[in-house]
Amino acid sequence: MRSLRTYLENLQQIAPDQLVRVKEPVDWRYEVTSRVAEMEKRRDNPALLFESVRGYSTPLLINLFGNVDRISLGLGDGSHIHGSRLDFYDEWNRLFADDVPPVHVGDGPVKETRYMGSDIDLESLPIPRFYEQDGGRYVTAGLLVARNPDDPEEVNLSYVRMHLKGRDRFGVSLHSRGHMWQYFERSKAAGSPLDVAVIIGAHPALYLAAAAKITGEYRKAGALLGEPIELVGCETVDLPVPAHAEIVLEGKIMLEEEDEGPFTEYTGYISGRSTRNLLQISAITRREDAIFLAVAPSNSAEHLLLSGLPKQARISRAIVDFTHTPALKDIVWPVSATHFACFISLREGIRTTPGLAKQLGLLLLGLDHYVKIVAILPAETDVSDVANVLGTIATRCDFVEGSGLEVLGGVFSQWLDPSSPKAGVSSKMIVDATGPEMLTTGAQPDMDALLGLENVTDAAFPCEGNPAFCVVNATPDEKGLTGLLD
Repeated sequence: MRSLRTYLENLQQIAPDQLVRVKEPVDWRYEVTSRVAEMEKRRDNPALLFESVRGYSTPLLINLFGNVDRISLGLGDGSHIHGSRLDFYDEWNRLFADDVPPVHVGDGPVKETRYMGSDIDLESLPIPRFYEQDGGRYVTAGLLVARNPDDPEEVNLSYVRMHLKGRDRFGVSLHSRGHMWQYFERSKAAGSPLDVAVIIGAHPALYLAAAAKITGEYRKAGALLGEPIELVGCETVDLPVPAHAEIVLEGKIMLEEEDEGPFTEYTGYISGRSTRNLLQISAITRREDAIFLAVAPSNSAEHLLLSGLPKQARISRAIVDFTHTPALKDIVWPVSATHFACFISLREGIRTTPGLAKQLGLLLLGLDHYVKIVAILPAETDVSDVANVLGTIATRCDFVEGSGLEVLGGVFSQWLDPSSPKAGVSSKMIVDATGPEMLTTGAQPDMDALLGLENVTDAAFPCEGNPAFCVVNATPDEKGLTGLLD
């Protein structure tokens, strides 16, 4: 049976540079976060396995989902890495169309060690504190498992914020108002707490299926793997959990409240938005030599890729179905834009179809309410390279509203968008950069002369070889910054 461990063994064989083992002791306070930030400066953004966390005997694994190549190895037989992002989406959609039901077994490695009653101690786990501004320590790779109170055969896996509040409790937030919040509201209406389990450390396919925001995640994870997930029953609640998981917590979401947050969300900004629920733990089961899995929060690559790729695969399929032709060369939601931008490149010959770029932009905005900026680009643009995208926009877009630029105001948006003047509403933009190809490249402006201006502190032309786009750091004077443009 495949598990997080078999995945790591496969990763070590196929792409050994993608997993960095850190033997020296690290601190669970902030240092884990800074180490991930260092890895993100590398193109391959490798996963980190901290073999020694100060004060703990359990190793900590993080940044596992930090690039699409590693996520690709969690699909199918785990034997290959996909090329473009569109290739990944195609493979995902092919596998996800199937169902492979789980199988129930009597025992598994997750039952090797069991703690109940006064033996429960959540503080024995190397739960990190990621940022000073966070309310405390957070479990970020916990998959919350629960049954639908109205249909007990329906089992859902969801991500929720889990703020450690003591040896046997968490403050949790169900603020996304998804399946878990609906289940709890139904249970609360009946006057009962909601039985739950928390999976920490399983095969990546299970985490990807849970990110798809569906029900029946065990069946879909089996489809992604091409084999059934083996499940065992819990000790204190009636719920199925993966037999080969690293750690499982059991408990109930209680009717009383518990403070939770704030927490650094995917936008890179702190959010105090919370439903303030109490999760009371009744049991911990785990492997004897368990690995504690964490997902780097905030606007880390792994947070954004894990939460975005399943949705993006569905959207790319819808766009392909709409065009009825292989119009898309590639499509990318850049990590640097934290879910708020999407770049689409069109195949040669397609971009000249009148109105198609605008129609695709409108379609994308309708399918993904997170996105605020859609850029439609020609085939020769590498949409995975933000600098290349900026260069194309700077030289091939007519910035006249109604021509190369469409701005839509008052559109339904994501509640955590820090730029929204009103929660849940934002302006959105479609950029058509499929204009005529540049025939010549202009001369690079004199950088020394630009930096010699009194108010300029720094300047750069981020699109290499293309002088049409310039970024300037400057301090205003009595003329304002517009004086620099003269």
